[in-house]
Amino acid sequence: MLAKRVGSRITCLSHVGRAALFRTASTVAPGLKPSLGPQITSKVKVHGEVDPKLVKPVLQWLLDDAAPMPFIPVEAKFESKAPSWLPIKAFCGAFTKDKLVHLDPSIFNHPIRQDILHACITWYRDGLRRGTASTKTRYEVNGSGRKLRPQKGSGRARLGDRGSPMLRGGGRAFGPKPRDFSTELPRKVRQMGLKVALSSKLRARRLTVVPSVTWPNAKTKWIAGRLKGLGREFQKGCLLVTGSDSLPPKLVRATSNLSWVTCKTAKEVQVWDLLARPYVIMSLDAIQWFQKNLSSANHELSEDRQLPANAAKATVSAQTS
Repeated sequence: MLAKRVGSRITCLSHVGRAALFRTASTVAPGLKPSLGPQITSKVKVHGEVDPKLVKPVLQWLLDDAAPMPFIPVEAKFESKAPSWLPIKAFCGAFTKDKLVHLDPSIFNHPIRQDILHACITWYRDGLRRGTASTKTRYEVNGSGRKLRPQKGSGRARLGDRGSPMLRGGGRAFGPKPRDFSTELPRKVRQMGLKVALSSKLRARRLTVVPSVTWPNAKTKWIAGRLKGLGREFQKGCLLVTGSDSLPPKLVRATSNLSWVTCKTAKEVQVWDLLARPYVIMSLDAIQWFQKNLSSANHELSEDRQLPANAAKATVSAQTS
């Protein structure tokens, strides 16, 4: 919100972007930008884009208390700091330095919905429950069904047979029986959950793209060293995702002794898998699989969707600033 203190009250103009305002002000009114003090700077709050023609009267109004309040019809629009291009890092397979991979904004720039994540995790964990707990009722315990003592005359409480839940060794009243705990969740909600989880990883800078995860040997020490080379923080837990139909056998064998590494195919990945591990490493075919199956329009990951880093430097710097 853009506001100016007038006397004892604050006049609010509109929801505008602080970064967008000063970025546009540097080109439209370069002489006014250095004169903005910290008090005036703190009055400008961020969100959206501003028409360049509207910046100069706003800055003049902020600097001059006698200036009339301008009318600014600004339409705020959501813009995330997550980049549309992500650099490819060396892991295994053919690698070309300074290459960027394009990420579909409808998948990797989705608004964060915690309610969708909660619904997906609850649905997934419900399906993991075996539901095999079982107890015996009073009619299933071993023993005679004869009444233990007469109804009257003994002076003691009335009792039935020895299977009564009140007695030691008797049946259990309202005990658990085998049941199915799985619930239903619409397919579109599950797909949205994957989009939200992938977007959260990208915004947290915890998503890494590699050319391939087809590891050439079964040496645990080598793959552990390669993962640590990507970042020491990967030891906190990482998820390796491939877009192929099955996991490479040597990759599975090499990571089987690493408790902090999990390997999954793209079609097996659930929201729980993405959130259970702090860091996610995806191959190019995994990115293509998600963009093909989660997007309304298919995005083929070809050479024209990969740009040199210097060619897209302006795009990345503008979106990550």
